[in-house]
Amino acid sequence: MTAIESTAETGIFPDYPTLLRKPLTAREARLLERARTHAKDFATRADQHDRENSFPFENYVAMKESGYSTMTLDPKYGGEGVNLLELCASQEQLAQGCAGTAIAVNMHIFVLGSMQYDLQANSVMDPMREMFLHMAGQQKVIMSGSFSETGAAGAYLLPQTKARKTEGGWLVNGRKSYNSNLPQAELLGALVHLEGHPDGDNLVAMVAMPKETAGLTTPGAESWDVMGVRASGSWDAIWDNVFVPDAMMPAPQDATKTFTNMASFGAWFSLTLSAVYLGVAQAAVDWVTEYVKKRTPMSEQRPLSHMPGIQYQLGEMVALNEASRALIRSSAEDWMARPWSPEDGGAKAGACKYVVTNNNVRVLNLAMDIAGGPGLYRRFGLERLYRDVRAGKAHPPSDVNALETIAKRQLGIAADFRPRWG
Repeated sequence: MTAIESTAETGIFPDYPTLLRKPLTAREARLLERARTHAKDFATRADQHDRENSFPFENYVAMKESGYSTMTLDPKYGGEGVNLLELCASQEQLAQGCAGTAIAVNMHIFVLGSMQYDLQANSVMDPMREMFLHMAGQQKVIMSGSFSETGAAGAYLLPQTKARKTEGGWLVNGRKSYNSNLPQAELLGALVHLEGHPDGDNLVAMVAMPKETAGLTTPGAESWDVMGVRASGSWDAIWDNVFVPDAMMPAPQDATKTFTNMASFGAWFSLTLSAVYLGVAQAAVDWVTEYVKKRTPMSEQRPLSHMPGIQYQLGEMVALNEASRALIRSSAEDWMARPWSPEDGGAKAGACKYVVTNNNVRVLNLAMDIAGGPGLYRRFGLERLYRDVRAGKAHPPSDVNALETIAKRQLGIAADFRPRWG
């Protein structure tokens, strides 16, 4: 990391954009330096993993060794107590090296952080989650899991993956998609519908089992044949009569209240993924900056950087990133000052994700316009960033759902008001 460091009283002023307010403390500088060191290393293999649709196991070895993969855990579990803003800032830097690695490990790290807050908020210590936090910190266990199922709209609320009661436990059957980190994971989670439960047919639970459990399989990389963040290893997981003992089945929840009981989860999810894709957009700004400085048309005496039109487009890219950075920062600081209620969280997290991911896409569109033909070539790297950044808009909430939630909160209309329309 390069930074302009003054006296101990003034702190550290980095010469690159960051979500953290300046001056940085020594702790903050260390966190960013670690992320940037990983990013520089991961960037050397990002193109290969993208082309081969392969998983970067070596990146996870490095992140485990440095403590990156456990940083959000409380020190009592073996972590560093990294807060929401520090995590967002670290992820912005990491994503500039390999977006696939950054978004995948994000689905592990943010869960560790948010889980601790949600457990505290519910005033009940879930023994299973407590055990997982210890395993993640002491054994460096990586977890993968999913709420979603490709082709099943709304599966993150009432999934088609079913759990049916049997003697001593439950049998789970179904197929879950978007299991980020699956090749590396030791534990695999899934939101399941508790079919035929005596308390009603609208109950769900988030189960977690060792990946080597009988009946748990994956089709592998062929199930993650996507355009962007290909290195995330977000493979499908097939649950085929997987036995979950009663002792490992969490308390059931009403499907409509799953995320109500996970208010911190939603905030950490939306803000951290926004930071990841901001990192991709920043990588595009850096790519374009170097490109226009070095490329001189045959008809001109000076490089593209002197063309007013290019300057206007690059200026818009920088401005959009600064706006995104300010919104993520203020949102994280607002949450840390007082964690959002479920009602506020849906609107505030949705607003951040909506604005930032759309800004990111605009930044990459501008970058491709500036690059012209060279931007289309895989060997130059920009088109990978263009594909990666599109994934940001695929994460929930969708633009339309985010805007609906924001408007309903503004109008005082309950999110579950029925009929929904009309």
